[in-house]
Amino acid sequence: MYPTRIEGATRLFCDVYNPQSKTYCKRLQVLCPEHSRDPKVPADEVCGCPLVKDVFEPTGEFCRVSKRKCNKHYCWEKLRRAEVDLERVRVWYKLDELFEQERNLRTAMTNRAGLLALMLHQTIQHDPITTDLRSAKDR
Repeated sequence: MYPTRIEGATRLFCDVYNPQSKTYCKRLQVLCPEHSRDPKVPADEVCGCPLVKDVFEPTGEFCRVSKRKCNKHYCWEKLRRAEVDLERVRVWYKLDELFEQERNLRTAMTNRAGLLALMLHQTIQHDPITTDLRSAKDR
């Protein structure tokens, strides 16, 4: 229903307004096929995808095949950017959750020893025989 507002960050979400449904597009901007277009690849551009060994170990080398001919690493830049943006979204959610916890703790701390809490506090007498709830040395 509302556009995303994250201060100090580049646009993570597409946020294009749809007047029919009166909503904003919430796909990652990098992956939104409906509202963004991939730029045309020049004929002389190289793929440049970092090569890995055993799935996770980077070799330090890069794919040197022409980007137009390389089917193995199709749209690897877009996917890498989407991974980074998704991690940023996760961090923002975690940060928002931590701010909410901090706010709740600060509220609890300010209400902890207030006059209202003291006046609303009830002491329950569990032992019907004892009428004086003070300790022996306070009497």
